[in-house]
Amino acid sequence: MKTLIITNGDSAAGILREAGIGDTILPWRDVLHEGPIPDADDDLFAKIRAKHHANGASQNADDIFQDFRDRNEILKNHQEFDRIELWFEHDLYDQLQILQILDHLARLKRVHSVFLVQAPTYLGTQTPDNIGRFEELGLPVLDSMFSFASKAWEAYRTADAPNQINILRQGPIPGFPFMGQALKRCLEELPGKDGLSRTERQILYTLDRGVNRPGMLFAQVLNMEEAAFLGDWSFFKILSDLQFCTRPALTGLPQEFKPKIFANDDQRKEFITSQLHLTDFGKKTLDQQADFLMENGLHRWWGGCELTSTNHWRWDDEIASLIHHKAH
Repeated sequence: MKTLIITNGDSAAGILREAGIGDTILPWRDVLHEGPIPDADDDLFAKIRAKHHANGASQNADDIFQDFRDRNEILKNHQEFDRIELWFEHDLYDQLQILQILDHLARLKRVHSVFLVQAPTYLGTQTPDNIGRFEELGLPVLDSMFSFASKAWEAYRTADAPNQINILRQGPIPGFPFMGQALKRCLEELPGKDGLSRTERQILYTLDRGVNRPGMLFAQVLNMEEAAFLGDWSFFKILSDLQFCTRPALTGLPQEFKPKIFANDDQRKEFITSQLHLTDFGKKTLDQQADFLMENGLHRWWGGCELTSTNHWRWDDEIASLIHHKAH
């Protein structure tokens, strides 16, 4: 029996290969909580995502696009595999990938002999000797799970994504024990009443309590998560944006973060060991006496929803609810 295993990235894929689990292992490389998630066919989707991820250093758009096409080709030839297993974790990064993959398989009408392993911890930190214990968590993906995944993935790609996802997360979620919390965590990355996302707020909170080196900040902020999902590049980009803006909330970074910094040992060390400080504006924002968004503007994506200064959703954590802000 030939088995295809799809998992969340190269670390987990490498461990599974060393453990001898599965015949073909496909790492799913996409950070779906960042950048545009368009309602488009597979090729156009891949082009838009590749353009978003290209960083001019270790990744270029053509290579990323080809990687996306290669993985889609493997799925297109799903009939070569008697069994497909999805090995994923409990965090936001993985839960969004589960939705995308199951929707893709459903469109290919591959709804038989598909199994889902949902680990309550991080696959990339396991060893070849112990990762096999998660096999017992594998359960068949039921029709109701395929249906929910397709509905949620469609909702996440719309211009009304925050509203639709918020509605979905409050209803029944069959077979995905971590999905509800993951979708709520995604909503928490929308601006709050203070104009900050949860990650931005946790950065300023931690900095205010004396953790003032970027490397240590990264570790501490991840410790504040119920299920950590941010990679270092994602974190340092968010950190950098809090300084390199119209009204900075912090100071001390030697330069704006770009992935190419990490290709240079001296620049990397200088960046992660720099000494940061909250600005007066940062303190006011942290105390909810200022609005970071109103002072610095907004233009980023949340799924298929383009957030701008004049048209965006905010997440009110006190009442766990969305508020739509639109200029008239």
